[in-house]
Amino acid sequence: MSAEAPSTPRAQDENNNTTSNEPEPHQDEGGILEKPASLNTGPDDSTTIKNEYAATERADNVQTASKKGSVLPDWVTEHLTLRDFKILVRCSIAGWASFLFVVIDPVLQNFGQAAFMGMLCLFINPPSTILPLYLLAATTILLGICLAWGWGTLAFLAAMSRRDDDLYNVRYNAIRQAAAGTPNPRFYVQRQIFNGELLEAGPTITMLAMCSVFVYFMARIQASFPKLTLVSIFGIIVIDPYITTAPLLNNFNGTLPLIFVKPLASAVGIGVVLSLLCFPESCSHATLALLTKSLGRVREALDITKATLQDLERDIAVEDIKKLKQKIIEERTEIDLGFTFMGLEFSLGRWSGEDVRSLKNTFQDLYIRTTVLLNFHLLRQEYRSKILDGAPKAEYTTDGDSDSRLDKSQEHLEKSKKGHRHEKHQRRAGASQTLATLTVYEFLRPEPEILKLGQDALKAVEDVSRNLLTACDDALLTCSEIMTSVNCTRWFGSPKQSELDSLVIKHAQALERLKDERDYFVRHAVDRVVEPVSHFFDEEGKLVEATEKEKTVRLPGLMIGINYKHRILSVASALIDLLEKLTDLEMKRTRGRLWMPFALKGLFSWALSPEPVRDDNALERTETRQEKEGGKAKKPKAKKDKKTKSKEVAQQRQTEGRQRSRFAQALTGVFHWFTNNEGVFAARVVIVTLAMAIPGVLRPTAEFCYDNRSIWALIMAQLTISQFMGDFVFSVAMRTFGTVVGGVCGLIVWYIGAGSGPGNPYGIMAILAPFVVIGITIRVFAPREWMMPGVMGVATLMLVVGYSWEVHYLPQLIYAEPGYGVFYRRLLLVIVGFAAAIIVQIFPRPPSATRNAAKSLATVLSDLTQFYSDTMSNFLSAQDDEEVSAEEIKERVADLYTSMQELIPRIQMVKFEPSSSPFTSDNLMDIADYLGKILESLSIMSLLTPKLSPAYKRRLEVQTDFARTETIASIMAILGVLEGSLRTGYPLAEILPVPLLRRLRKVAGPADGMDALTRDMLKDDEWTTFVVMLMSITSLYSRIDDLVLHIKGAVGEKYFVTGIPHHSHHHHHHHNNEQTSEENSSVNV
Repeated sequence: MSAEAPSTPRAQDENNNTTSNEPEPHQDEGGILEKPASLNTGPDDSTTIKNEYAATERADNVQTASKKGSVLPDWVTEHLTLRDFKILVRCSIAGWASFLFVVIDPVLQNFGQAAFMGMLCLFINPPSTILPLYLLAATTILLGICLAWGWGTLAFLAAMSRRDDDLYNVRYNAIRQAAAGTPNPRFYVQRQIFNGELLEAGPTITMLAMCSVFVYFMARIQASFPKLTLVSIFGIIVIDPYITTAPLLNNFNGTLPLIFVKPLASAVGIGVVLSLLCFPESCSHATLALLTKSLGRVREALDITKATLQDLERDIAVEDIKKLKQKIIEERTEIDLGFTFMGLEFSLGRWSGEDVRSLKNTFQDLYIRTTVLLNFHLLRQEYRSKILDGAPKAEYTTDGDSDSRLDKSQEHLEKSKKGHRHEKHQRRAGASQTLATLTVYEFLRPEPEILKLGQDALKAVEDVSRNLLTACDDALLTCSEIMTSVNCTRWFGSPKQSELDSLVIKHAQALERLKDERDYFVRHAVDRVVEPVSHFFDEEGKLVEATEKEKTVRLPGLMIGINYKHRILSVASALIDLLEKLTDLEMKRTRGRLWMPFALKGLFSWALSPEPVRDDNALERTETRQEKEGGKAKKPKAKKDKKTKSKEVAQQRQTEGRQRSRFAQALTGVFHWFTNNEGVFAARVVIVTLAMAIPGVLRPTAEFCYDNRSIWALIMAQLTISQFMGDFVFSVAMRTFGTVVGGVCGLIVWYIGAGSGPGNPYGIMAILAPFVVIGITIRVFAPREWMMPGVMGVATLMLVVGYSWEVHYLPQLIYAEPGYGVFYRRLLLVIVGFAAAIIVQIFPRPPSATRNAAKSLATVLSDLTQFYSDTMSNFLSAQDDEEVSAEEIKERVADLYTSMQELIPRIQMVKFEPSSSPFTSDNLMDIADYLGKILESLSIMSLLTPKLSPAYKRRLEVQTDFARTETIASIMAILGVLEGSLRTGYPLAEILPVPLLRRLRKVAGPADGMDALTRDMLKDDEWTTFVVMLMSITSLYSRIDDLVLHIKGAVGEKYFVTGIPHHSHHHHHHHNNEQTSEENSSVNV
């Protein structure tokens, strides 16, 4: 895969500038000790370099100032587009129209007190997405409503069957007799019923028990299947009237939840109608718009590449690149949703849904290669911050000075250990490993002359790739122009045939220009990069042997240039593939038409075919068709068998411990099912449900609970309970903020729209409109963490305005002061719900998000260890089916990456909880980041292993020792120890087999039978694969070293051993002449 191949040598660019002996070790060890810092060139750099860097810094400061001068946040400026404006209009109309249920009197009388719930439904699930996706979400809402309605009805029937009819008749007759002497007997009877005069223990217990079972399973669904959260939320909301009201009633009422069902179902209908009538957007149109937008992210990546190549001392904006990568991932996820549902709808335009879907793999390849290019810049900047800025070369003018400094550092370390033997807290964790790593860095730090050669080589890359990057920009504009033209002329304005012909010629010229620049780059890139270091090759093109005085890498710029070459070339190749597909579609599809769903095309073709249903020759024809499609039919089956076989092999490699009986296994499984995170969360929701519902079904407190609408406190408590404490703290804070702000906005709407009177629908709806628009903007476009306060604010606003309106227009048993009185009660109910949720959440032990995140990362690390094990097995044994193996590796990497991405929001919530764990949100994020980098290195190693010839495999084994038993055992031991520390939080031992980068010191010389490097080898694709593989191994070692340091920094160290030379630099720099000769011969790479 060309996309993966370039991804490894990333940090090599700096490393190659570093040492002569080991160009590889430092190339990928970009992020070892500290976060990236700005480049500080130091006294050894030339004055020209300093001046260029100063100019770049001033330019960067200007750009940064312009960005900081922006008043609006990024999430606002990015959505100032016509398409997003249409989405805002559609959602705002839906939210505003749903409140008409309240102000239109006939609807209000029919829907009842909760008529405003439709507005909440449309804010939780606004019609901002494509229609199929919105219908799916609406279906989950209706599913939750129907499940709750059905189960509640069954529970009500079961409860009524437990009622004592004799006792009921006595009590009910007594109430009627007492009501005979009142002015309003009907009101009196209803009042006494809701005061709990007809309550019985049997029916109440039955109702609570059955409803608690339903709540338990709804909570488990929410915890186990996040995509079904809407089923859980609305199921719990609809079941609550059965819990709080059904035990009080005198007769069975199967329509009890209609108070919630009617507005919720009507709101779903409004959303569907507006999705069809108000700026309707098909999956094809939405996906093409997103694809066009995503090309802008690729352009940003190319701009970063241009800036980096044009100014080699440019300090790369690491945070900006990370944000750009995150945006690419988010947009890719949204685009994948469009591709998923594209086959289920009709579309109008020149391109069918199947045509658009054919672009999926090409765009995904472009995203991958763009991310690879961005990763290279990140690691290059990290290397600069560690090797160059972390310990400037000027401080070590000679080897003697360098050795003296390291000697003093070690003496200080030993003295500190002796002086503070009983004061471990004063000793920096990982100090010995840090010293050993600094020794490696000292070896990797480049000399000024070598640094200058590297800059010259990179300048050569910039010169030869300048036109290619310009052609890539033109290709991006061409792709955007093609897709925009197709997307914006679906109904009107279709271009004439002559215009289409001229556009096709224009776009074909852009494609040919890109191909020409690509071919020119391929022919001349290596030659131009070799020019600055041509004196290292003899007349025959062979690399001249290094002298004993040459201790640093002589070919840094060459290695950097090769890496840049392949990354830029891979992006250009992806753009060529994309532009070829687009121009091909542009030539084939010239007229707009209505396209039927391609997922149903086969069904209609079969239904309309002239062949009879019964046919004597059907079996023969089927057998013939199976023979023709045998290859297609057997391939998926073989893939499935291969997958099953690989799982069986993995299970065979895993040894099992003591076997329990089936009964014991079943008993243990049931116990774990109830006590795992999901089970504990569901139990907490049930407990808080009972705690808030029981006062409402007790005779002494039933009246108070009914008068104060305790059902809202119950709903608040149920929805506030979280799986982990960090999420809970964040939830309470954001809900409180949203309640206060929403209440204030509700008071503004009510008092401006109604004044001191009962209000009129025109004034209320007019003043409500701008608040709906603001709320929808926050809900649809703001970051995800804004969703909760936004929804809570809207909920409070609708409650304040809705109940204030109903006081005047809907007969009720309860009276509340309109406006402030309603808000005051709402705030009290929220506080009561929070109080109950806090008590249940904390006792007996709060669920720690920190420990859960650490254990989840330990599980990911375990999967990576297994991945490493399989990778080494594949390297040491021959693989016959490379294609299937690569496909399985990609799927495996995608699953691991997805699991890590899902952990990020949970890790971010860690900062909101108090915890005794040694881990914090910051170091957990760093650990997750390094696990992702380790996965990247392993994936490249796995994908490139089948492409290496035995000769290059031998070269890798000799130069890196990564296939030796000792190296594999060290890595497996380190990863196992780190996994255990993540799970338990226990300190690590001081002495571990790190840094692994030292293992790259022993490299191959001519005596090992390795051929010397030649100019012709540089143009060989297999040599490039070898270099990329070498870089991935280097990066793997470096990243594992970093991971050890980060975990040690969190959990600390123990088991200190004194008297051991802590990876002394003498071990590396004062070897005998034989070792020195081996180091010098590293240039053969």
